[in-house]
Amino acid sequence: MAKQLYDYWFVQFDFPNEEGKPYKSSGGKMVWNGKLNREMPEGWGVEKIKDIANTYSGGTPKSTEMEYYENGNIPWINSGELNKPIITNTSNFITQSGLDNSSAKLYPSNAILIALYGATAGKVSLLSFEACSNQAICGIILNDSVMLDYTRLYLSSLYEHFITLSTGSARDNISQDTVKNTNVIMPQKEVLVSFNQIIRKTTEMLVKNLVEITSLTKQRDELLPLLMNGQVSVNYDLSHD
Repeated sequence: MAKQLYDYWFVQFDFPNEEGKPYKSSGGKMVWNGKLNREMPEGWGVEKIKDIANTYSGGTPKSTEMEYYENGNIPWINSGELNKPIITNTSNFITQSGLDNSSAKLYPSNAILIALYGATAGKVSLLSFEACSNQAICGIILNDSVMLDYTRLYLSSLYEHFITLSTGSARDNISQDTVKNTNVIMPQKEVLVSFNQIIRKTTEMLVKNLVEITSLTKQRDELLPLLMNGQVSVNYDLSHD
């Protein structure tokens, strides 16, 4: 639903105009932008990721140092997990010592993650909790939270573009500089605010549901073996008053 609304507003440019009508379909003025070699609504601009966000990549603590991993409680994301558009959990953890003795850095909740290389190169995910990652991931922390869902969906739409720009003989490789210098279409602020008011509720509901699914799945996996070997039972009250 969020993707459809994004396409309608920012690909077809039929966001609501001042009269509540579709902008482009109702004759809204379009102007040519030389940076992107395409038309966009009048009053819109273009910025680079590095101008609207901070970016940094992750790191991997030495696998030979057990103290970096054993009983770890700091979530650590690998690039394979970016197959999910929203990340609400991970099975990988490192210790504070592992974090301190590697190039891994903590990303805040609501950071946008993009895979730099490997099978998921170019994939984009929203991180819903504080975590760090391996070096195959670049974290994007926006200066203005109102742009969060717009930027995530915008970067997701550039997947084929990132793959085209990627280099490397054995595997696709996107540099962090490529991410930093990616152009982003900048709608007028009131359009972004309106989009954020609609989509943020949808995203928060989705995150809540995903977290609940994870919790219920864990309970099922813990209870099912106990039920099967008779350690616990389920009693049904079939009486009717």
